[in-house]
Amino acid sequence: MPRRLLTRARLRKTVPWALLVVLWFVVSVVVGLLGFANDSERVTIGAHTAQVSPTFDSHATLDLGAVLPRLRLDMNLPLGLGVNLDVQETDASNLNDLLQRDALIASQPDGEIARIREVVQQMAVDNAVAGAGSGLLVTVLVTTVWAMLGPKRRRELFGLVHRGERRVQHRAVVVLVALLVTVASVIGPGQMRQEQAPPTSWRPLGELLPEVSFDDRLKTVEVASGFSTDGGVGVIRTAFETYERSTEFYGKLRDRVSRVGGRIRPAGEGETVALLVSDRHDNIGMDPFAAEVAKVAGAKILIDAGDDTSSGQSWEAFSINSLAQHFKDLKVVAVAGNHDSGGFVEDAMRRNKFTVLDSKPVEVEGIRFLGDSDPTRTGLGSADTPGDETTSEQSTRLAEVACGQAEDEPISTMVVHDPASYQETAARGCASLLVSGHLHRQVGPDTKTVEGRSVTTYTNGTTGGAAYAFALGYTLRRPGEVTLITYADGQPTGLQTVTAELTGEVTVGTYRPLPA
Repeated sequence: MPRRLLTRARLRKTVPWALLVVLWFVVSVVVGLLGFANDSERVTIGAHTAQVSPTFDSHATLDLGAVLPRLRLDMNLPLGLGVNLDVQETDASNLNDLLQRDALIASQPDGEIARIREVVQQMAVDNAVAGAGSGLLVTVLVTTVWAMLGPKRRRELFGLVHRGERRVQHRAVVVLVALLVTVASVIGPGQMRQEQAPPTSWRPLGELLPEVSFDDRLKTVEVASGFSTDGGVGVIRTAFETYERSTEFYGKLRDRVSRVGGRIRPAGEGETVALLVSDRHDNIGMDPFAAEVAKVAGAKILIDAGDDTSSGQSWEAFSINSLAQHFKDLKVVAVAGNHDSGGFVEDAMRRNKFTVLDSKPVEVEGIRFLGDSDPTRTGLGSADTPGDETTSEQSTRLAEVACGQAEDEPISTMVVHDPASYQETAARGCASLLVSGHLHRQVGPDTKTVEGRSVTTYTNGTTGGAAYAFALGYTLRRPGEVTLITYADGQPTGLQTVTAELTGEVTVGTYRPLPA
């Protein structure tokens, strides 16, 4: 008997807490799901601004407006999760430029897919937090009201409810009818009205273009039927041809790296390898090639010497997203170039957890770096605009920082975009290796001895194969170059170039040891 009483006493104490937990959970889930289902985020995807909204139709649906057809792809995610992309404005000057740009970005979609995934995940987290907060608030209110009433008042209220049970039973039908009418007034009209237009009919892309052989990625794409689809077959075919040529060219480049892999010097015991890229100018097609070179060499660091974009505009975020996705397993040390000016590119780099050099020494994988973004501002096809300082002034300022380091903590590698920005440091012998881009051609490595210390300067050619400030295309305008830098005990010991030729072949340069 005492044991039963003890059990009942425990239940009296446990049940209220359990009910509060259930209340919190139910409110949290309901509020969180409703918020998530009705949430949206305005982001930059590819060359467009787009409204991203989560759905539960298990598809990624791309709404391209009234002229072009809608596209969708089965996501195969749990709970039928999907996403709707309402594609909006772009800065492209005409439809052909827009389609070519979109097709080329679509040929290397990993960066944009990762960005969309990040946005949807953030929506889920935000709404989960909001739901949990709402559930906690409701639980606290219920607990507070329960405590304020007190045992005596609660017994009185219970008695009133008990005495009114018969009246409640008599009125139950009326209340139920009222609830049904309320629900019908909210949900019913839309279901009871006859549809004014038939539901969207979806056709496989292969059915629209039967003469085309699609890769595995496109076989599951469906196109919304209608005038925009049937009348825009030529437009779709043009976009696909651009996509196909880009995928084929850059895919072969990546595959050929493994064939020449025996000529690429891998990291030895006690060595760290970094991959240097520069002047990509939006050509994300080269990223799989560069990533494969880094993989073969066993690189741990990516050094980005700037000009990842052509004008530093928000629509060019896809270039940074692609870099982050393809080198997600490497630590990235970066500066922005003159075509990356305006602050947006640096913000995108930091958002992707790049180490953006800003005139302060930093150590990554035991290597001491120093550098800064280019002070000059240059748009696509526009003249240079002076920034807060000239490259000459930047060169002097960085030299003061480099030469002011303690003897036992010297600067191993200086990274800038324009070689003019490292001249003073090189002349004073305050860094072992000074690297840059900007010229779109390789210069060096040139090694000099300054006060008994070896100093090497090196300018990497354009990784994006850019002839001018824009390199995004289904082929290269110039050979695309990346450089492998080998370090031992934090100091550079050798350089080796790997070049993608205009013919699609891959050339591996001779490994060049650097003096200690």
